Amino acid sequence: MTSDSETPSVDRRYENGWIGWIQIGVIIAVIIVAGVITLSLSSGGDNGSGDAPERASIPVQLITPTTGNHTPMVTITGTVTATAPVDISPQVGGRVETVSDDIRPGAGFEAGQILFQIDPRDYQVAVARAEAALADADATLQQTEADAEIARREWAAVYPEREITPLAAREPQLAAARARKLAAEADLAQARLNLERTQISFPFNGRVTDSRIEAGLLLVAGQRYGSVYDISTLEIVAPISPSDLGRLGDTDLAQVRVAFEDGTRAFDAEIVRVGAQLDARTRFIDLYIAPGEAATQLRPGQFAQIEIMAPTRDDVLVLPAVAAPSLNVVRIVENGEILERTITVLDRPRGQVVVEPFEYGEGIIVSPLPEGSIGRAAEIVPAATTGR
Repeated sequence: MTSDSETPSVDRRYENGWIGWIQIGVIIAVIIVAGVITLSLSSGGDNGSGDAPERASIPVQLITPTTGNHTPMVTITGTVTATAPVDISPQVGGRVETVSDDIRPGAGFEAGQILFQIDPRDYQVAVARAEAALADADATLQQTEADAEIARREWAAVYPEREITPLAAREPQLAAARARKLAAEADLAQARLNLERTQISFPFNGRVTDSRIEAGLLLVAGQRYGSVYDISTLEIVAPISPSDLGRLGDTDLAQVRVAFEDGTRAFDAEIVRVGAQLDARTRFIDLYIAPGEAATQLRPGQFAQIEIMAPTRDDVLVLPAVAAPSLNVVRIVENGEILERTITVLDRPRGQVVVEPFEYGEGIIVSPLPEGSIGRAAEIVPAATTGR
């Protein structure tokens, strides 16, 4: 009974062992078949040679740039400004005695013209006192000099062999008398200057911005009672972008034409300065434009339309904008090959790029190029068939 029950157990162990070997064989067979297929695919395109397939040429459209002259022009707007408004601030105080009509807001005046006068009587009295003090100081000096001369003679008579001492020669008294005279002269000069300052004028041709001067008004020295400006200091300040400024080149050679909103006035002007720094908010830089003789027509705060023309450049190349997709690079065809060429851009008017002359081979590419085109062969095609 025992042997009959064990026999089926042994048969099952043999059966399980054969199944494992069959599974391993199947796996090995699959690996071998995969390897064969891989080798077949990798060698199927070689056609018996190890050379890489030749890359196809790229169809391109070319242009030949035109040569001509170009005058860069920039149009900007600016504002008339007075560089340094001057306060109406008397240097002496007193009551206003007379007032000119030209001290009213908006009025113009000439250099040296008396615009108003402060009551001068107090200052005339000060001048008279200073003159009297000077006369007294001068008399004192003369008396001291006479006394000193007498002292020297007496010394010489009594002590002929000895040099006179400074004290005996009255030198301290002479020095004090001379100092008092100098002080009196200075006081007189100050009194006369104060008297002159009662007549208020300015050393330039100007215009009154605002004024509170009226006859009878009591003025305090140093207080502000309005402002004026020098007409010759009027400037037009015009912000410009750094790129437009670069297009103009040397601003000293540029021609400037200024016009105003009403269109009734236009005149030539001159760029006198370029700002020292960029505006932190707009990133623009200021141009300072002198209006010349036209300054008499201007008022601070006016808006101006400004056309700036740079000197004409001869023999430049003019390209369509599509020919220079980058800032300073174009693609050309040379000896049948697509190459990149660095250019110097002079200006970018609408739809065009103006550049300095350069070698462009067979032509400049204006059609789109796929990635990795540089260095590949080019197939030149007409515009109608580009991209087929």
